[in-house]
Amino acid sequence: MITKRVTKRELNKWKSLWENSRELLKPNRISGAELNRYFIDKYSPERYENRAFLEIVKLNDIEKNGKTDVKDSNIICYSIYKNVFVGIDVSNSFFNIESEDIDKCILIYDDLFVKRGLNEGDINNYVIAGQYLDLKEQ
Repeated sequence: MITKRVTKRELNKWKSLWENSRELLKPNRISGAELNRYFIDKYSPERYENRAFLEIVKLNDIEKNGKTDVKDSNIICYSIYKNVFVGIDVSNSFFNIESEDIDKCILIYDDLFVKRGLNEGDINNYVIAGQYLDLKEQ
């Protein structure tokens, strides 16, 4: 999860990882339902029924995916650790994490990011693919 200005060194690392593995990368993105099941099984979250948070997830989903037909009914919101809020769109594997405790967000985001995998667009983006490869090495 990028939480601060990216350095030239980080960009170069991600680009190098991507260039060295690009031909080996294949789309491996799991479904939104699979990501949701993984999240529930690993984190045992509580459902979070909050209209404002659902709207945040929906708007971020629309911005990220460029689709305006995102449905509220496909987004499931959760709460964990009492102050971390996670929304998952089971129709497209988009997820959003919010909290004032950024350290908890980073751990969960990185875990879900790696578990979700990459699609064709991600593979062609050296920043996303490089981060993915970097996290997989850790």
